[in-house]
Amino acid sequence: MKRFVQLLWLSAVLVIVFPNVAVSGTEQDLNQLEENRYAALIAGDWAALDALLADEFFYNQGGGGSVSKLTFLDYMKAGDAKVRKAAREDTKIRLYGDTAVVTGVAHVDVTLKGEDKTLHSRYLHVWTKTPDGWKLAARQATYLPEKK
Repeated sequence: MKRFVQLLWLSAVLVIVFPNVAVSGTEQDLNQLEENRYAALIAGDWAALDALLADEFFYNQGGGGSVSKLTFLDYMKAGDAKVRKAAREDTKIRLYGDTAVVTGVAHVDVTLKGEDKTLHSRYLHVWTKTPDGWKLAARQATYLPEKK
């Protein structure tokens, strides 16, 4: 019993000292799905991207437009936008039962209609747990001002 109390106390201290280390399995799964989404965009793996998106997916774009899953996939398949590199930072995951909200900042190197750009945006993703696993139901992006 004394050993159990010591382990419990040590666990509590570790959570206090290293709060970001104790990540739930669901949070790890969602972080992996976020990375899988970037990997699919970079590889042009539209089947993998399609599988990650809920049928009712919509994307409120940083420039003000809003597109459906079909419109977004068709745009990406057309090749007018090619993601070369993508990274996330300041990611936070909030769980609400079978819904998760993921926020953060994205830095994306992309070629848009032949012009290379680096886009910086704050994003909000809404994931929903379905019988087929977690699906991205909505994405909102807000472009950040360029650093001078």
